[in-house]
Order: sequence, then structure tokens, then C-alpha cells
Amino acid sequence: MPHSSLSLSTNTAPAIEAYVWGYPLMAVHRTRLLFCSRTATGLMNHVNDLATPADRGVVVPNNDTLYSSGWYDLRHGDLNIEVPAMDHASRYWNLMIVDAYTHVAYVCRRHHGVAGTRVRVTYDPSAAATNDNSTVIPIATPTAWVIIRVLVETPHDLPTARTLQQAFKITPPTAHPNDTTVRAGRPTTIADAGADFYSELARYVELDPPAPWHPPLSAAAHALINSPSQFSTEELAAGVQAGEKLVRGMNVNGSVQKNGWSTGRDAQGFGNDILKRAVGAKFGLGGHQAIENRSYTAQEDIEGNKPDGNRVLTMRFGANALPPCNAFWSLTAYGTDLYLVANEIDRWSIGDRTPELVYADDGSLTIHISANHPPDTANWLPVPSGPYLLGMRVYEGRDEVVGCEWFPPALEIQSH
Repeated sequence: MPHSSLSLSTNTAPAIEAYVWGYPLMAVHRTRLLFCSRTATGLMNHVNDLATPADRGVVVPNNDTLYSSGWYDLRHGDLNIEVPAMDHASRYWNLMIVDAYTHVAYVCRRHHGVAGTRVRVTYDPSAAATNDNSTVIPIATPTAWVIIRVLVETPHDLPTARTLQQAFKITPPTAHPNDTTVRAGRPTTIADAGADFYSELARYVELDPPAPWHPPLSAAAHALINSPSQFSTEELAAGVQAGEKLVRGMNVNGSVQKNGWSTGRDAQGFGNDILKRAVGAKFGLGGHQAIENRSYTAQEDIEGNKPDGNRVLTMRFGANALPPCNAFWSLTAYGTDLYLVANEIDRWSIGDRTPELVYADDGSLTIHISANHPPDTANWLPVPSGPYLLGMRVYEGRDEVVGCEWFPPALEIQSH
């Protein structure tokens, strides 16, 4: 990406560019060091329950699928992956491989169906993964993060989903080490590193050099990462502050807004836009590309107010206007720290699989969103008191979802 495309003109410009460019790499490695302090490298950790507020490993987790996760170093050789046959034709499953710069390769139901498959993952920085039904998948960095998701269809389905989850086999070469790591800072507090961000980043760049086709740094920013000491601590700290402001501001070209909701325009990755990539790493590390799951974030209600749990909101889907998808959809609430928040009925998401949803006589569906307990909880999504984040996921969305033509309905103020 050309240096000028971030509109950098001050003395701290190389530091700002290096911060934005390096943020995804830092987020991936801090997550690796956190996860592998509990489960050694080269091993899969199968989390056999749905995410709850106690889970703090990944921001904005879904509450729909079981997760499995493992970290591998492809310098030791290829990974062999065996996906089991699913129990029925509509069972949703997905396996994604994330490289150190958050480029994603998919082994998923869209490409391979439900009859089971085998693939091989190999270190090859010469070309990006094609993301099709190939059985040999190149990954551009030695670090490879494997994430598996299996849908839990109902509360009674959990044992079956666990059995399928455990049947995925990720086999590294026999020489692959099983090392336990020492944690670095949390992935959610990267900016707190201040000037030390750049020396930490340099260690990760050495471990995982960028592929030749990854957006390059300008000469000045590259030199800064190679030798941060050429800049003063104040200049480096200013670069972190300015870079973090860019990322937090979500000043991402190509985002689309409608009905008070926003989503990224891109269906398959962030391309050469380093700011989009950094925003994705900050607010949805390990999250899907829109071609697999389009995520929407509520920006405001119908009157222009930010979501606040002290205000009762409703969301109405017309009888013929439910989210158009081939898999499933869900609505999830998070605290301002991007994690799930405890509530009195232990419900953190609501969607097409929620038991005993009540539809109106005309076939429409109205969801009630509030911090206060309503008289009828069947269609209630509890949210925190005060500000919160509301997200919607549509898995295997149809063309109108992938193409940003369909949006969730506006959030309306409930009248009393």
C-alpha cells in the first residue's frame, strides 16, 4: 500500500503507518501466546460448550457454534486435516486457517459439502489461497491458526455437536513441537504498549515475514521497525496514539450503512487496505469473511440514538423478510469491552434456532432488546444496562446478503 494512502504527513507518519500495518500481526501473536500458554502448540483445544461471559480469549465471540482452535508452525512440515462426515445434510460446519497477517483460507461446507473431506496445508508464501474446494492449501506465513466451528442446533443437540467436533483430525508432522508459551500483553490492549509496540512488532516480523504479495511498508516505516531506536520514545508513542485513533475511528472506505446498521462492503477479505485489516483484527480477530458470514453492527436506533440497555428496542422481521441465508442467523449483544455480558436468563444470542420463539399471526417476528426483564421473555435478548454493542451474523448468506443489498431492519423504540 503506498505510504500516502493513509494521508500521513507529520514526523510520526512512519510510526503511524507501522502501527496500522503491524496491528494484525501483533494481535495474532498476542492471541497465540495467550492460547498456547494453556494448550501447547501443535495441539487442538476443543471447547465443548458455547461461549459465555467467562470466555475472554477472542473478542466478539459467537454463541452459536462450538469452537476448536490450534496453533501450528508450518516450518516443521505440512498439516493433514480430516473433516468427518456430518450427521445430516444441513449441519453447518466450518474450518478456517488464519495466517499471521489475518489472511484466511477456508475448508467449509460451501466448498466441500457434508460428506467429509481431507486436505493438506502447506507453507507457501508465493500465492494466496484460492478458497475453493482444493485439497492442497497454501498458507503464506509459518504461523497458522486453525479454527473449527460446528453449529449447535438446539440445546438438546449439544452431545451430537460435540461428537462431530471431536471427529475433526488435525495432524501435524511428527517433528512439530508441543511448546507452552509465556503470555505477552492482552490482544485487546495493544495500544497500551506505547513505544514498546515497535520492538515487540519487530520480533513477530522476524518470526513471520510478510509474503511478497502482502501490502508492503514504505521505506521509512520499514526502517523504523528494523531500528525503532532511531526515533524518540515520544515520537513512537505519538505514532501509537495516532494509529490507534485511526483504527478505533473505523475510518474504513467501503463500509455500507442502512437502517442504522453497518457492515463492510468486501465479501472476501481486506485486500491491500491495511486500515481495514487492522480494524478487522481489533474488532473481530478470527472472524469470518462476509462470503461465509456477513456481520452487521448496530450504529443507532430509528431515532439516531446509540444502543443503550436502558432504552427498550424492538426489531421486527416481516413474514417474508427473515435474513436470507443457507445456514443460520443470530443476534448477539456484547459489552463495550467486546465480550459477552452476564444476564439473568443466560441468553447471549437469539436467532432462528432459539427455542420457543413466538411469531405473530401474520408470520412476522419481533425481538425485544433491553436490560430490564420484560413480562414475556420468549423473544427477549438481554443487553447490558447502558451502552453496548449489538451484532448480527448471517451465515452462508444468499447473494443479496453477500452483495450488501439486504440489511437488518431498523431498531425501533418500544412504545409503552
